[in-house]
Amino acid sequence: MATPAEKATAAGLNADLVMLDGFVEVEFMVDRLKRVKDLPIRDDDILLCTFPKSGTHWTWEILNMIVAGKAEYAKHWQNSAWLEYRTEEELEALASPRILHTHLRPSQLPETVWDKRCKVVYVRRNPKDCVVSSFSQMSKQIWKDNPTGKPSYTGTWDDFIDLYLNGCIPIGAYFEHTIEWTNISEAKKNFEICKVHYEDMKQDCVREIRRMADYLGRPLSDKTYQDISEACSFTNLKHANEKLKDQTYHFHWQGDSSGYFRKGTTGDWKNWFTVAQSERFDRVYEERLNETFPY
Repeated sequence: MATPAEKATAAGLNADLVMLDGFVEVEFMVDRLKRVKDLPIRDDDILLCTFPKSGTHWTWEILNMIVAGKAEYAKHWQNSAWLEYRTEEELEALASPRILHTHLRPSQLPETVWDKRCKVVYVRRNPKDCVVSSFSQMSKQIWKDNPTGKPSYTGTWDDFIDLYLNGCIPIGAYFEHTIEWTNISEAKKNFEICKVHYEDMKQDCVREIRRMADYLGRPLSDKTYQDISEACSFTNLKHANEKLKDQTYHFHWQGDSSGYFRKGTTGDWKNWFTVAQSERFDRVYEERLNETFPY
């Protein structure tokens, strides 16, 4: 029987894939993922934890501005602080408090994150919008180390949904990721994290920025919250990332787009899913998470 990695390759995922601890991973990431557990963690580290395409760039920039106390963009792309991707030396060079971001599950992180009671912000988004965004990105993305020059995914939309629901996509399986993060407070002895929903940020960004600032113990003025919200609007943040920021940690993509910023909206999944695909997604979601699909 084919492994999930083999199924992903057969369906059109153009990368060297392997199985690691029961999950599909890109081969060149294996050594990096194995070393994450031993990375030094500082007492004042702030971790931003998301499933891919859940508003990571957006929230990371907001957190940087909260810490800075003003609506000023961080110098580098968020990739400069990507926990599982940067070297230990690169992470050590970051000034405190570091705002590290990761797509990993809690069980993959250094145990010292929990021992030191680091601040953790977890962002969750409608997975139907996540899968649309992932498909759109991976259908255009060319991996840096891919000698073929092909996009990361060249299969069909229907097959991509199937891979997504069955956890055959690299970086993580949505349901396992969600279950672990949803239950983290119980698993880690009442560890307090700040849970944020992408849709809530779209509805009232100022309110959610204030909530994150309060959690971090860094309250700001109402005007500063407004300024941060405006600076981190989709249009302004896309411009800043593509035109203003140092591009050292920017990945290369097809065309002249950053690849990360597509629409920044909610509900675009309705333009992609057929009725049958949507109903199947809801059914699997409810079976795996034991809750009614809430979006």
